[in-house]
Amino acid sequence: RNLLLPDGVPPERQWARFYIKIYRAEGLPRMNTSIMANVKKALIGENKDLVDPYVQVVFAGQKGKTSIQKSSYEPLWNEQIVFTEMFPPLCKRIKIQIRDSDKVNDVAIGTHFIDLRKISNEGDKGR
Repeated sequence: RNLLLPDGVPPERQWARFYIKIYRAEGLPRMNTSIMANVKKALIGENKDLVDPYVQVVFAGQKGKTSIQKSSYEPLWNEQIVFTEMFPPLCKRIKIQIRDSDKVNDVAIGTHFIDLRKISNEGDKGR
């Protein structure tokens, strides 16, 4: 309640749900970041550049993610991530990142930011 609000943002705001639909990814790069992939390559000569992608979405300090698609370079999720936040949100963008799941350390494959001002309508109902 003691929050300093920017000009044009009403002091009384309602809660809203923001739905992010993740369909699929295409053309993911071949990756070989797993320690086990390197061990297999050294011991038995198997050289598969495995990628286990998932999508992580960050919005207004909240994180959500899709399921992991094992060994897929063209994953299909068709999943929805839902965030609950005040409307209009003070956050101006959504961060979408495709990551490669790994037992030791997940690796970012690609990152994109969506500017909310470019996808919303002007006025009370779409601000």
